[in-house]
Amino acid sequence: MEGMKDYETRLVERLLELCGQRGLLDGMLLNSPDITVKWETLSAEYAGDAVREFNGYPEVVLAWSAYIGMAVACWWDKDWIRYKDQGYDRLVGERGFDDLDEHVTRDILKIPLASDAARKLASDLAFLAGGAYSFMLHQGVDYQSVEAFNVFRETLSAMYRVGAAIELKRLGYKMELM
Repeated sequence: MEGMKDYETRLVERLLELCGQRGLLDGMLLNSPDITVKWETLSAEYAGDAVREFNGYPEVVLAWSAYIGMAVACWWDKDWIRYKDQGYDRLVGERGFDDLDEHVTRDILKIPLASDAARKLASDLAFLAGGAYSFMLHQGVDYQSVEAFNVFRETLSAMYRVGAAIELKRLGYKMELM
């Protein structure tokens, strides 16, 4: 398989296509260096839950990475000085990993869980996670190899980045040529 950076680049391109199909993004990956760097600390904390849950719930693990990206983008928009040091423990709800999606949706993004917006968000992120999982499976790497772990890690990163971009767009940010 080609290098990991090439893998993540190709996956992000695929996810952007899928986002375009759903009207989530316009082919651009909105980002901020602050948000991108935050994944380095959060991913280390998230990895324990992600690895443990992946075999039973691969698409959930991938979707949760996008929820994390959305939460960080929301924090970045609200008050980065206040929220920049938040850890993974602030992203999980009362039931821990199991309700990360609900906690982020309700308590961080402030989207009521019973709303159409929350249902659409869950559907969209499940769709993207399914696409990412399919992309992973087509890489031809040996299960439980170092290469498989690297593909997994880069897929989590791509989903995080796309989640952050979706939230930035939802908040009204857009890319403009200067």
